[in-house]
Amino acid sequence: MIVYKRDKNLIWKLDHIHFLYPPDDFTGSFANARMQERHEAMQQEKVKELVDHLEKHTDPLEAMLGLHPLDHLQFLQNNLEQFRQAQRLEKAVLSLYFRKNTPFAAAGDYEVWKSLFAACNRERLTAEGKPFPYDRVTAYHGSVIDNPKGLCWTVSREEAAWFLSRWQDKSLGGGTVFAIEICRQDVLVYIEDGKRQEVILKPEVAETAHPRAIEQL
Repeated sequence: MIVYKRDKNLIWKLDHIHFLYPPDDFTGSFANARMQERHEAMQQEKVKELVDHLEKHTDPLEAMLGLHPLDHLQFLQNNLEQFRQAQRLEKAVLSLYFRKNTPFAAAGDYEVWKSLFAACNRERLTAEGKPFPYDRVTAYHGSVIDNPKGLCWTVSREEAAWFLSRWQDKSLGGGTVFAIEICRQDVLVYIEDGKRQEVILKPEVAETAHPRAIEQL
């Protein structure tokens, strides 16, 4: 593994940033010494390119996006205050969260996401989405491990119906669909894009809600 030796006065905190991942980070060794030397030189050059990118950019979001995607969340956590000062925190958190999370598939550590959303400015976070069109509506969330707790929910009955049908047979890996009633004041941000109609609930709402398992709409 290539370990970055800090020899530049960068403005970014780089604790636990790996820079390289397979196949660039080949942890084995080559039988041919010249091949080994060439590979290590290529690794060093790749790291240099990444560090040069970080040196070039003062916008934390642009700096983060130049790194390997597996380093993005760590970079955000390392440089949270810089993201906040640049008013880029809300966009970065949403971008990383929705990269793998949906109302029916949760990824990452729930507590980490909850703390990141709590760190956001709520007005700016809301502004990243669209106006919530309902005074009160049923929202849906699903889990293959029967976990009713979640930050991300959909208000699309069509999407909920699709998962209810798909998950009907538990023996085939089906999950559970949950429903709650939410109002406009419960929502941090509303994302509407085509058929996608998703909300991120305020952490305190997600923590105190009492979702009910449903088998039909």
